[in-house]
Amino acid sequence: MKVLLSGYYGFDNAGDEAVLYAIVRALRQVKPDIDITVLSNQPEKTAQALDVKAVNRWSKGGLVKAVKNCDVLISGGGSLLQDVTSKNGIIYYLGIIKLAQMMKKKVMIYAQGIGPVNYGRNRTLVRKILNKVDAITVRDLDSRMELMQMGVYREIMVCADPVMGIPAEDIDQEAGRMLLVQGGMACDNTKPILVVAVRSWQQNEQLFGEVAAYCDYAVQEGWQVVLLPFHYPDDVEVGQKIAAQMKDANSVIVLEGNYTPRDTMALLKNADLILGMRLHSLIMGAVLSKPMIALSYDPKVSSFMQLLRQRECYGVDTVTAQQLITAMQRLANRSDKELAMMDNLVEIMVRQAKEPAELLLKLF
Repeated sequence: MKVLLSGYYGFDNAGDEAVLYAIVRALRQVKPDIDITVLSNQPEKTAQALDVKAVNRWSKGGLVKAVKNCDVLISGGGSLLQDVTSKNGIIYYLGIIKLAQMMKKKVMIYAQGIGPVNYGRNRTLVRKILNKVDAITVRDLDSRMELMQMGVYREIMVCADPVMGIPAEDIDQEAGRMLLVQGGMACDNTKPILVVAVRSWQQNEQLFGEVAAYCDYAVQEGWQVVLLPFHYPDDVEVGQKIAAQMKDANSVIVLEGNYTPRDTMALLKNADLILGMRLHSLIMGAVLSKPMIALSYDPKVSSFMQLLRQRECYGVDTVTAQQLITAMQRLANRSDKELAMMDNLVEIMVRQAKEPAELLLKLF
């Protein structure tokens, strides 16, 4: 079976690279001899990192040839079909699906987070094109509802984000600690570690100020604060801006590496608490059974926290440092019942993360 993967790959975004890593891993588990090609912004890097074939996603000739040579096009995961970050980005992904359909290829939507899709033109295109694909799987109920509201009547399987399928036991905590030491943490550090993964957004100054004030509180309480970039190098600059607003910039570590998905998870495995605005910082945190506070800039963040029945989720436009402090204090006193409930929900999502790959093998 020759599979072509289309997604936001090769852009040095640890979350999206983790999605790709997880999908490739899942496909090889169900079919070890599967032939995988990835459309990537950095094809050489992607091919080397995952031992796959890779094609430049911007090469028209290469893209057409890759679609022609595949048996199945997999679109996903991640949030490809949305027009919040870009009005026209969605056209790229729908165009690849349409091209595959014109070439009579099988098409599967793989554990995507759908929406928001706000423009009428884009909603019409999603309805027309996705009603002709062969299988649709989404990562949450909100995505299923969004597709149904756009008029997609095909069967839609709700599963989980592919990253939920990465086993926590495969992640080397000591490797993450070494990266922390390389980033400036003392070798003999015994302080609890707060990892902060924040991205740039519309109300940057207000948001960064509140996060900085919260980090100041954490430092005063004896925490080691670590600012972890997910999208390189953009998030490094975000970390530097937050550190600059703290009372003592020397009390926080701003990591500046371009980390792989496994490196990122290894770093997070050392965390005692995660403050996450990046969705996949929270997904990775759930896999690793970490207490988490979420900053929601997009419905996908609040939706994920709701799936885990976690109430420590605050809108980026209104969050205050005091809310984050209160959330930290509450998480420190979670009951055994709360911990067990989250563990059970994560276990269910781990199983669901494997379902799209199993469905692919069953259908095609």
